[in-house]
Amino acid sequence: MMKDIARQRIEVLFREAESVFRRDPELANEYVRLALRIAKRARVRIPRECRYRVCKYCKSFLWPGVNAVVRIRQRRSPHVVIKCLVCGRIRRIPYK
Repeated sequence: MMKDIARQRIEVLFREAESVFRRDPELANEYVRLALRIAKRARVRIPRECRYRVCKYCKSFLWPGVNAVVRIRQRRSPHVVIKCLVCGRIRRIPYK
């Protein structure tokens, strides 16, 4: 039951981060950090849609076109490239 409550809270926090990002990016980042902390404490996986909206390295909320660049690459194996413009790190996600 605790894990179910944690998942719901994580989803709510990500929705709030998305809605408040345009006005206050720092508050959105704080919501994301809180969601990550809840996931760690309850040992719950963050949903895939939410996981791709967070930089793995600096833990900031990513909004394509504002603080992230998203590209599709075909070299080697097809993959999506997400570049965080806050810390400059690149994340590659394979797809078929």
